[in-house]
Amino acid sequence: MNIYDFFNSPDTAGYCQSIGHKLNAVESAVMVAQCCTRTINEKRAAYRYILEEYPDMEINPGHNHRNHIPSFHQALRDLIDNGEREQEKILLYEQDTAYKLTVCYQDDIFYKHDYDMLYGSYEKAYDNILELFSEESHAAYGIIRKSYLNNENYIEAKVSRYGEIIEISHSGIVPGITEYAYRLQNLYIDIPIPFKKGDLVEIDEEGWMGNIHVLKGTCRDNLERNARNIMQADISDMTADVYYEMDGDIECEVTHFYPDLRYCKRELSGERRILKYVSLYEQDKICLCSLLKIQKYLMLEAKMAKLKTATTCI
Repeated sequence: MNIYDFFNSPDTAGYCQSIGHKLNAVESAVMVAQCCTRTINEKRAAYRYILEEYPDMEINPGHNHRNHIPSFHQALRDLIDNGEREQEKILLYEQDTAYKLTVCYQDDIFYKHDYDMLYGSYEKAYDNILELFSEESHAAYGIIRKSYLNNENYIEAKVSRYGEIIEISHSGIVPGITEYAYRLQNLYIDIPIPFKKGDLVEIDEEGWMGNIHVLKGTCRDNLERNARNIMQADISDMTADVYYEMDGDIECEVTHFYPDLRYCKRELSGERRILKYVSLYEQDKICLCSLLKIQKYLMLEAKMAKLKTATTCI
C-alpha cells in the first residue's frame, strides 16, 4: 500500500516521492485521516496497514497542551473502532429520524443543491442519491444527512458518485472516541511541498474566499524560528498565507492544511483573472504599475458587463 495515494494533492504527493521523503507512522495516519476522496473502508485498511508496518511509539506532550499519547497503536485502534460505530449509527433505522440529500457540484465554482424530500431510511436515501448522480454528470459528491426529530442532533455521510461513504460527521451522538484518537486526527505534522511564493494554487473545495489563490508563504517558511510554537500547535496551524479575489478586489487570508494545495493550471475567467497577474507580480515578472493597470481594466470590464445586463433587462 502506498500512503501517498491518500494525499489530496497529487502535486504534494509527487514532490514528496521525488525527493525521497519518508513518512513516519503518525504523519501517515494524519494524511489518511485528512483524505477527502478515499472511502472510509479504504482509510481503515490504510490504518491497519500502518499498525502492521510501523512499530508502536509515543507522541510527546505539547500539542493542545495535553498529556502525551503513550501508545500510537492504541490511538489508531480507537480511531478505527469509533469509525465503525459511526457507520453503524448512520445506517441504523431509528424512529423519529429522517434523511435528506444534498448534491455538491464542482465546475468553475463550487455549489450545492439541497433537496426537500425526506426519507425514512438510509437505504431509500441512498437509492435516490444514486439516481440523482446518474442524471447529474457534474455532481462531485453528495451528503446523506440523518436528523433526529424534536432536537438538533444529526449524523451525516459524505458519499462519492458511486454511493461509497467517504466521511462521517455528527453532532456528538456517537460517544466513545478517546482523547488519544481525537488528537491523532489533529496533530501538527510537517510535509514538504513544491510550491513557492507567487505560485497560483488551488484546493479541491471552494470556501467563502474561493478555491484559487496566490501563495504568499506557509507555516514551513520559518520552521526554525517557530519550533517552540509548533510544539503547541495542532492541525489548524498548518496554514498557508494567500491572496484571493473577491468582487474584483484582492484580499489576503490564511487557508488551512497546506499539503492540500495543488498547482492551478486552468484558465481563469471573469474577475478571477486578476490572480494570474498577482502571481506574476509576486514572482517579479511584472511591475506594480502594470498590475494596477490590469486590475483597473478588469474592474472596468466587469462594470460594463453589469451595466449591459441591467440595460438589457429594462
